Amino acid sequence: MTNPGLWAAMLVLWLGAATPALAYGTAPNVDIKPNLEDRDAATFQQARQAVQFKDWDTAITLLSDLTRRNDRSADLENMLGYSYRMRGRYAEAFAHYDKALTLDPAHKGALEYEGEAYLETNQLPKAERHLSTLRAACGAQTCQEYALLKGAIDRYKSKASIN
Repeated sequence: MTNPGLWAAMLVLWLGAATPALAYGTAPNVDIKPNLEDRDAATFQQARQAVQFKDWDTAITLLSDLTRRNDRSADLENMLGYSYRMRGRYAEAFAHYDKALTLDPAHKGALEYEGEAYLETNQLPKAERHLSTLRAACGAQTCQEYALLKGAIDRYKSKASIN
């Protein structure tokens, strides 16, 4: 007799163990709802599920297809950048974060995630510039992305003993 709940839990643990352990990764905003046509909306739902289950290769495949057809969506570019980053493919992650920020220079998610990617690649000054941009875009008191990136920078500095 098998227990489906046990199998699901084992799958989630296995998928989590198969991804790189990144110190600054925060959960992606999978609640975004980009303006997509019906055929792309279904693909987007599959991509969101892949991200939630940390199936980065599937997420990358689906989001790459979506961004080819929807090349003006900062949200899709940000999710694709996040998926590449979680896969440890930083060059591609930076390319997609940069495209998201070209489309929307104040995109809070892209600023936060790229800032975290800068920390993961030991580029503290660039992460701090993104923190400053976030502060200007949404403030320091009520902006979740600002708080998350600030916390990541603080942890990075404490681990590196930088003041």
